[in-house]
Amino acid sequence: MVIVLYTMLESIHTDRDEQKKLKEQWINQRLDSLEDSIQDLDKEIKYARQKQNEKLTSTQQSKLLFENLTEKTVSQLTDNKTQTILFKSNNSNNQCIWRTSSPMNTTFDTRQLYDSLPFDNPDGGVWIQGFDIQYNASQWTSNNKLKIILMPHSHCDPGWLATYEQYFFHVVRPIINVMLGKLSENSKYKFVWAEMSFLSLWWNHAKNDQRELLKKFLNNKQLEIVTGGWVMNDEANTHYFSMLDQLIEGHQFIENTFGNITVQSSWANDPFGYSPTMAYLLQGSGIHYMAIQRIHYHIKKALAKTKQLEFLWQQTWDRTVSTRIFTHILPFYGYDIPHTCGPDPKICCQFDFRRGVNSFTGCSWGINPVFINDSNTHERAELLLDQYRKKAQLYRTNVLFIPLGDDFRYRLKYEAKLQFDNYDKLFTYMNQRTDWNVQIQYGTLSDYFEQILQEKSLTEFPSYAGDFFTYADRADNYWSGYYTSRAFFKRMNRIAESYLRATEILFSLAHAQVLEGKIVSYFPKDDLFTKLIIARQNLGIFQHHDGITGTARDHVVDDFGQKYCKK
Repeated sequence: MVIVLYTMLESIHTDRDEQKKLKEQWINQRLDSLEDSIQDLDKEIKYARQKQNEKLTSTQQSKLLFENLTEKTVSQLTDNKTQTILFKSNNSNNQCIWRTSSPMNTTFDTRQLYDSLPFDNPDGGVWIQGFDIQYNASQWTSNNKLKIILMPHSHCDPGWLATYEQYFFHVVRPIINVMLGKLSENSKYKFVWAEMSFLSLWWNHAKNDQRELLKKFLNNKQLEIVTGGWVMNDEANTHYFSMLDQLIEGHQFIENTFGNITVQSSWANDPFGYSPTMAYLLQGSGIHYMAIQRIHYHIKKALAKTKQLEFLWQQTWDRTVSTRIFTHILPFYGYDIPHTCGPDPKICCQFDFRRGVNSFTGCSWGINPVFINDSNTHERAELLLDQYRKKAQLYRTNVLFIPLGDDFRYRLKYEAKLQFDNYDKLFTYMNQRTDWNVQIQYGTLSDYFEQILQEKSLTEFPSYAGDFFTYADRADNYWSGYYTSRAFFKRMNRIAESYLRATEILFSLAHAQVLEGKIVSYFPKDDLFTKLIIARQNLGIFQHHDGITGTARDHVVDDFGQKYCKK
């Protein structure tokens, strides 16, 4: 038994030695082969470099010959004093224009900003992320008034804490209905709307008289569609195909439903950083102006100090300045009412009149709004105007933009009445005070930009090239986790994009064959096109800045994913 075991062990040991030798032999052969390959590659590289040097030498000689020929021709022209052109370079190949054109020349760019920022975090006072703002009231006169455009808005996410459909039926549908009623009360009232995914769903459920009312306010410019995308898309995780696809879907809805409506301005108050790709797509779609909010607070402060919060945003590769779009940055922490009237949120919150009702959330700073009456109008108007004047110091014109809204605002008639009634009293008093040299009114985003261009031309504003990533709203709170969170759904989005694009191409090819008579069998064009539209809309809804980012609640993200699986 022992002998048998010993023999077996010796056999195993011998096999292992042989295997080891064979493995070493194989490795040595592979190394020899790899060394030969490297030597061959080195010879090829040297040969290629030699050929390239010979080509460069030949090109340089040709260039010198060309320069000599040109100099001789010019000298002959000078000697003979003739106006006849004997030589003219005619390069019909426009592909080389970009290489030979002047480098991009903008007032500032991303690298300059980040190289110059100290990234410290001093306490800015009431404007914590900023600095103290002072002004001289005499800078405004009767011929040079401070013109204030106050824009009521409601930011409605197509999926965040609740799903797209839940938000629509419980919140968004009432908001649109309430604001249509409010706009009917006074022709001076204004409102803006951004998400076509919600507006299309409202249109499908609206009565004919409601539809006509909506069209009326679009035509008389009391209501403005801003951006016009299917959603207010994220700009970090989205592929440009989906950015464009959701924008087309929204604009197609506008074209097919309202016909003659032109989208002029873009409103992107909530995406977590901004890409020049989106600015390029917006400008290419015919939009002239855009307003953004969530950029690094250090950049905001730096631009505010130099009054560069409004600029012409240009693509880094653009040498002809043909891609520029006029851009406005909101200067303070958020887009809600406490952070939009001026630098002090404790004061601004007192003019969010919904917070003055016990059934609503009060102000975090301890002082709730007081409704406007005859006894407090002067004090309240003066306090609010002080904030407006301070905010105006951050911009180059005497036109000031004040958003009036927040997430899912104006759902109740009572809230809309509170806001508009109290601001009506403030407006009337301010405009009557001729010594205050102020003119305040409701307006849309385009109303604001049109007022600006009456004071200054676009060429008088600075220019910028680059992006606005990564976003930070305070201290070291960088919003970068959403670049990678919920990776499964981000991957699913890319797969769905590829399937949709392939399907669109196949559909177009098949339809072309039908039109040419090459396919005689039945082709269900309308049915297939309807399914394509549904697929585009489901893809578009996930590009929302709480969709592909993964910042929505679990059941909402699951709902986005289920929409991808629908036929």
